[in-house]
Amino acid sequence: MDQVRLPEVLTGIIGAVDHSSYQELASARRGSPDYRESHAEAQRAYLIGQAIRERRLALGLSQVELASRAGMTQPALSRLEAGGVIPTIPLLERISAALDADLIVQIAPHAA
Repeated sequence: MDQVRLPEVLTGIIGAVDHSSYQELASARRGSPDYRESHAEAQRAYLIGQAIRERRLALGLSQVELASRAGMTQPALSRLEAGGVIPTIPLLERISAALDADLIVQIAPHAA
């Protein structure tokens, strides 16, 4: 197998790269407040999406049917169910009405 030689310019750039493993870099980032906040936000979006999906399936509705009832598009509902977006309260109210469900928002103290 022939060796590929990098141009000097690229060798200088690549040589300056920190060769830490992905696991080392990821581990350091996971401890940061920004990472924890982003992770918590993504987890909330995922849980909201799963609750909507479970209720939709329990009612035997397709995404198209629920989206139509809630005044939104099917792709937007799909993203929401996948946890890809954080819905607004007005959107959750429309979806809850379309699912014949109550929207309950609860604020509770952190677990010790």
